[in-house]
Amino acid sequence: MNKQVLAIVGAAVLALLGFAAVVIYAKGADDRALEGTETVTVLRVTQEVPMKTPVEELGASVESAKVPKAAVVDGALTSLDSVAGQVTSTTLVPGDQITSLKFAESGKVKGDLTVPKGMQTLTIPLTSERWLGGTLKPGDKVGVMASYGSGNGGVTGNPIKSLLVIKVAANEVVDGGGGDNATSQLTVAAKTLDAEKIVHALEFGKVWLTLQNADSDTDGGKTITQKDVTP
Repeated sequence: MNKQVLAIVGAAVLALLGFAAVVIYAKGADDRALEGTETVTVLRVTQEVPMKTPVEELGASVESAKVPKAAVVDGALTSLDSVAGQVTSTTLVPGDQITSLKFAESGKVKGDLTVPKGMQTLTIPLTSERWLGGTLKPGDKVGVMASYGSGNGGVTGNPIKSLLVIKVAANEVVDGGGGDNATSQLTVAAKTLDAEKIVHALEFGKVWLTLQNADSDTDGGKTITQKDVTP
């Protein structure tokens, strides 16, 4: 009987040692992948956090993580000190970097939206193929591509960059139609002039959204006509 107990204990110890070895190796692999790359330590979400969660209750839902400097999002936090006493203004999803825009005073979070300082919120109705097949999520930054018809075969431009997505309500059928009319409602935070451009493009043209990050070349474009595509 004692031999059986010892065998079980020994097997358990070996299993724990094996698990620890895997964890250590995985961490080492992450470190090796970042060798030679300038990194910055930021706070990152490890598990989904509901909207209106107090900062003091985040606990194990966030961690400090090293990421390439080029991948750091604007306003990324290295600690929660600057948002102490606030609540999450949107749902935090695993992998997201934590920014101050995702927190607000409890009384200012209405429903599942909060308006960032100096911004307006605006909902953009689009079918999924116009926003990366429906893969965008709150916290993403997007560019707005606007196309207009004209006698020259139409024009397309990228008038707005780094627009913050704050809410996504997918697959809502509009106009009482069938599946072909399934439209998603993306709510964004925009400056006044950008909001006016979006409404104009939706009313008189067509809109596509692009996913952008810190490495995106947002200054290399121009207004495109048919001659630029087919000289």
